[in-house]
Amino acid sequence: MCIRSSIVLSFVLMCSAVPIAAESQAIQVVSYRIPFLVDDAENGVFVSLFKEAAKRSGLKYTLDIYPAEQAINQFEGSTAMAIMPALFPSLITDAALTRQIFLMNLYGFVLSDDVVPRTVRELEGKRVGLVNGYPYPWSILFNNSIVVDYADSADINLQKLKRGRIDVFVVDENTAFHMVRKLGFNKAKYDLSGILHSQPVFIAFQPTRKGWELSSQLSRAIESMKEDGTYDSIVWKMD
Repeated sequence: MCIRSSIVLSFVLMCSAVPIAAESQAIQVVSYRIPFLVDDAENGVFVSLFKEAAKRSGLKYTLDIYPAEQAINQFEGSTAMAIMPALFPSLITDAALTRQIFLMNLYGFVLSDDVVPRTVRELEGKRVGLVNGYPYPWSILFNNSIVVDYADSADINLQKLKRGRIDVFVVDENTAFHMVRKLGFNKAKYDLSGILHSQPVFIAFQPTRKGWELSSQLSRAIESMKEDGTYDSIVWKMD
């Protein structure tokens, strides 16, 4: 009886070791730089949120930073297991999404002598600065009355605004505020009541069985962070 029990116990332990070993393998996560939100693989509000959620989930991962379009292509081509942040309409493939981790509001920033646009329609007839690979709504991207001027980063667009090369810079408030402080440029004007577009932010995993399991695990971790105040303590740093 003891020998038999030992054999059964050994078999159970061997079987249970398989998923544990599989789960211990690090997954590849890709991201792209958004000043203050994703500064690099170690710093940024979204990075801190992901790092804490992964810790609570026991998730091992590597985080690689690419230009936005390349990061999205890495995920769309199934090279990477996850992308963070994930926003529409830039994310066109099916994906296993976590619970919403953030709500990103887009605003129009202009020089202090200009009128702040409070709706997308008020961007029409203007040269509008956008950041390559950044998720913008179709109402801006496919509006033939808006002259779109792309740049590779937020700071380049702020410099363009400063020099009069664009009329409006459209970006989320946290990125713009951070870049304004960094560049010492205090002549930008905006109106926080004039939200041009709001878009929820997620962490996306591949729509596979493993991807859905991981998204569920991280969703539970995010909920626990919101319940115990950890989420607010991280996002609060953006103010």
